[in-house]
Amino acid sequence: MNTIQAAGGLPPGLWQPLTVAEAWELKRNLGGAAVFTAGGTLLRTQWEAGTVPLPAQLISLEAVAELQGIRISGGQILAGSQVRLEACRSQKVSGLLAAASRTIGAPSIRRLATLGGNVASGIGDALPALLVKDAVLHWYGDAGYESVGLAEWLDARAGGAAEGRLLTGVELQADEAVGEKPDAGERAVGFYRKIMRREAFVPSLAAAALTAVIREDGTLRAVRVAAGGGSSAARRLRGTEQELEGRGVDATLVRKLQTGVQEEWPAFADAFASAEYRRLAAANVLAAGLWELRRPEAEAGRKNVEGGRGTADEAG
Repeated sequence: MNTIQAAGGLPPGLWQPLTVAEAWELKRNLGGAAVFTAGGTLLRTQWEAGTVPLPAQLISLEAVAELQGIRISGGQILAGSQVRLEACRSQKVSGLLAAASRTIGAPSIRRLATLGGNVASGIGDALPALLVKDAVLHWYGDAGYESVGLAEWLDARAGGAAEGRLLTGVELQADEAVGEKPDAGERAVGFYRKIMRREAFVPSLAAAALTAVIREDGTLRAVRVAAGGGSSAARRLRGTEQELEGRGVDATLVRKLQTGVQEEWPAFADAFASAEYRRLAAANVLAAGLWELRRPEAEAGRKNVEGGRGTADEAG
């Protein structure tokens, strides 16, 4: 394996703090010459491609115990920012997070890549699943510990806000707390879908997620819809959610969903796909998932929360 070198032809210096406070103090002292890293899967790709310069100093977060592990309390999941995606895939308390994680990279990548890295990139494929679970991000910086909703943070990031804190954890609803706890005769449902250019471990065209509670009369409540993937910023689609709220799932509602997604999600174009195609892909996988929800569980033969990986041919 080639050694990646910083400016001057030397490999970067490596710092290994044991606490969050120590990690932040190092960052404050080293400033822009240093970056946080753990799995380093995305960073290494960027460094090798030359899209991001290799810093003179690396601050490894792997030994910071506070940033590890998945804990559950009161229907909420708190995942440390350095939890590996493989652990997110294998956990049993959030089907959507597991579904999203199993579609990200090869197993060897998931054993290195972290949830925090996927989130902090702003374009990670796990983001739609986290958005529909009302995820909250926990940070540490000069002001100490702070928390901000994932949707709010993404909006600020899209507006050009620079992040000057260390991501310490991601909090989201457990499956038992989807939307609101279903009443008798209701069922909580949700799905995550991802469209690839082909069946391989390459950047996605689009990723999308939806959760809702289906009332006994077939109408929807507590609807959450999000889209992202590829080089596009993920976003909660609140206007589309309002169109679905209180409505029964029929062909008219599915068309409203398709239209809403294409109008509301600001997908980006790149060398692989146009923004219009990405929006169409996201709209169609969400529409297909919503249409399947209209069938009774026994007929559909599916779990309430599911995930899938598709190819570009399925986006049409």
